[in-house]
Amino acid sequence: MIGFSIAVFLRQKDTLNLYGGRTLAVSQRRGERRKMTIIKWTGIEVAALRTALRDTQVQFADRIGCSIESVGKWERRGADITLGAKYSECMDTARRRLDDEQRARFEAALDQDQRKASADVFPRPAGDPTGCSRSPMVMIRPSGGASDGSRRGSGDDSISTLRRLLMGCIPDTPPVKEAEMAAAVAGTWDLFFSARLGEMERTLPAVLAGAYSAAEESTGERRRRVHILLAQLLHASANLLGYVAHADLAALALARADALAAESGDELTQAAIKGSQSWILAKSGLYDNAAAYAEVAAVGIEPRLSTATPRHMAIWGELLCYAAFAASRTGDYGEARRFLRLCESAGTQLEDDYGTRPEASNVFGRTSAASFGVINEVSANRPREALKLASVISGGDTGIPPTLQSRRLINVAHAQIGSRDDAGAVDTLRRACSMAPEFVGHIPLAHELTNELMNRRSRLQASGLLGVADHLGSSIRA
Repeated sequence: MIGFSIAVFLRQKDTLNLYGGRTLAVSQRRGERRKMTIIKWTGIEVAALRTALRDTQVQFADRIGCSIESVGKWERRGADITLGAKYSECMDTARRRLDDEQRARFEAALDQDQRKASADVFPRPAGDPTGCSRSPMVMIRPSGGASDGSRRGSGDDSISTLRRLLMGCIPDTPPVKEAEMAAAVAGTWDLFFSARLGEMERTLPAVLAGAYSAAEESTGERRRRVHILLAQLLHASANLLGYVAHADLAALALARADALAAESGDELTQAAIKGSQSWILAKSGLYDNAAAYAEVAAVGIEPRLSTATPRHMAIWGELLCYAAFAASRTGDYGEARRFLRLCESAGTQLEDDYGTRPEASNVFGRTSAASFGVINEVSANRPREALKLASVISGGDTGIPPTLQSRRLINVAHAQIGSRDDAGAVDTLRRACSMAPEFVGHIPLAHELTNELMNRRSRLQASGLLGVADHLGSSIRA
């Protein structure tokens, strides 16, 4: 076993944790700050108290007189765990000692959770195919003019339809067969990796509606298999939504996918989904949470290198990449390098050809550690080291999908700009745009780098840079 320590930093603002069941007695008078009495301490209140104190888990464990493993367990399990009398008393004491500012943070954290719970963002009825837990899902069955899901309207129409589907408004659509669902999963991910996001956006609503209908009518072992396929479709939907600036819907799709995979007992599918949940947290700036989420998921499926299947290694490696990315964003470059060394171990177990990858959602390969290393070294202000890793990428995997390769090229351009190779950066950005023109427009870093180069364009071949700027719709022309 390759072992590494677990460091859990899941906090109350982590929108992917489905907290619930908190018991509070709240009294409030007009013009006065509320006073909360904690009737029972669960992992939710523990996380809020640590947030209020701004403690690390190590500091908090020392303050309370418990182990760091206990703190991690309480926060991971949330409302599903209730502290015993000894530690509840310790929490009461720590809470009484809060100053006004700390108490305000504590109450704000608990209020935030209460608002999330009352909003029913993640509904789950008994028998709901999504397996999410809260109030019943509304199944809309129009009496007339039922949509067959084939309408191809604007992008906004498609996103609105996806929103309604994810919120539980399922049209009366004929169920698809299991084989058709499996083909739809492969086809949907192919659209994503081929950078055909517009086509993917238009086709997803009909595909999801048919899959939901199939899940609703299935039973037994077939129901389990259909749930796994539905989880994979929701996973694909989340990746699209995350790139087209709908992170809230992406988080919702991933929460539903995660619940389905857990209910179905498919550990590896669930782990792959958790990788994307870490990515969404990072996109929201919650880097500590993102690193912890990916690390815990990686530990949960840690393989034996001598016996693990290629699918197992690929999913584990992808989780380590997400953990490294988030760690680098927190400024912990050494920790990111540690994750990336483990990525290299996983990559050596896989073939070079991406065309034979064992998981439709996964693009992890032998050069993935180097590609994420580029990001880490640029963040650490080591552009020359980043460019050395970039040269490793070009000599590795074959058949890399356009979305992945174009994203890698944008990171290389970032390193080139840091090394003052502006002309090289322009050429790299042009290659990224030609490789995946629709996809590159959704990458904020591509816009940032182009705008930076536009301010230096007197030293560049203006025609090439202007072509990139025109493609991205850059607002800088002076």
